[in-house]
Amino acid sequence: MTKFKNVTRFKISGLNQEKLLNELSKICALKSVDRLSKNETIFECSYFSHRKVEKILKNKNIEVLEKQHFGVVSKFRQMATSYGLIVAVVLFSVFCVVQNQFIVQYEIVGTERLSKSEIVAFIKNNYSHNKYKIDTENVEIGLVETFDQISFASCIVKGQTVVVNIKEKLMPDEMVGNFLPIVATKDGKVTKIELISGTAVVKVGDYVTKGSVLVEPYTIDTSGNLMEVEAKATIVAEVYNQESVEHYENSVEILRTGKVVEHSEITLFGLTIYNLKPEMNFEFYETEVSNVNLIENVFLPFKMKKTTYYELEKRIISSNFEEVEQEFIEKARIKTLENCKNCDTIKEEYYTIRHVAGVDIVNYCIVTIEEIGVTNVG
Repeated sequence: MTKFKNVTRFKISGLNQEKLLNELSKICALKSVDRLSKNETIFECSYFSHRKVEKILKNKNIEVLEKQHFGVVSKFRQMATSYGLIVAVVLFSVFCVVQNQFIVQYEIVGTERLSKSEIVAFIKNNYSHNKYKIDTENVEIGLVETFDQISFASCIVKGQTVVVNIKEKLMPDEMVGNFLPIVATKDGKVTKIELISGTAVVKVGDYVTKGSVLVEPYTIDTSGNLMEVEAKATIVAEVYNQESVEHYENSVEILRTGKVVEHSEITLFGLTIYNLKPEMNFEFYETEVSNVNLIENVFLPFKMKKTTYYELEKRIISSNFEEVEQEFIEKARIKTLENCKNCDTIKEEYYTIRHVAGVDIVNYCIVTIEEIGVTNVG
């Protein structure tokens, strides 16, 4: 722990060391005394008494073999006498003070069409780089007068950064004529309207249909004048997603009987050179046609067109709805869910069944809560 205490360690060589140590102990406390040999001893004393000890050792003609200082005070004095370090600290301090006066960074906020690099170049070329000398009010005026696209500019110095906040002018095609209304994407009952800009033409509780206008792209000022603006709003509604499936008590099913007739035609350069067409007397049938190269690795392009006829028959299928009711209800539900892919909240589900002339119709409805407003694109 010696290195954390303010002490000085001596290693000495000389005669009559017992008498010498007794004399030294009268002027300061000695610690860690270690007699290495008859003529060599190591001891420690307070750093603040080391000069007195050295003076006595010198007067007694005692040879000092080693002398080491420990502790914060000795390190500080050593640093204080290091002229190179002092010069470096002074120079660094001066550098920090000097460079702290200058702007090293430019931050441009709010630009969409204007080039940030162009604005930074303008400020660098026309105004002081010293943060204490740059006139931020002049920068604001200069930007507005120089760049036609800027309607407002604010400038502040933050640390060594110039922060410029810019508001660009609306272009002519943005100011008039091109604003579109917000329309409904689905049928539903409006439950929430958060209007940002524009004029809402519906209110909470209204039922709307797909394609109907929800927010018009204009507003009326205090003088009663109509002013075109971009329509912005969040409109949430209860949406009624409905789909239906039909079940027939008697239905016709078309099946293959298993009887087949094949017709083969071989051609060369588009000309028929062989035609095999067996008799085919199917009343109902369907065909499949395939074309293949008859012989591979032969220069002459023989091809065969193969037509297959499959006999079909009609069968009347009878089905009791009560036996498959749950199956058709689930089919209707799955079909309806396909319309709810962008929905996070399902509020309610229900279905109805109608029986009309041998047809059972399952109508399924899922009520969802979702945003329905989008900008009309024409």
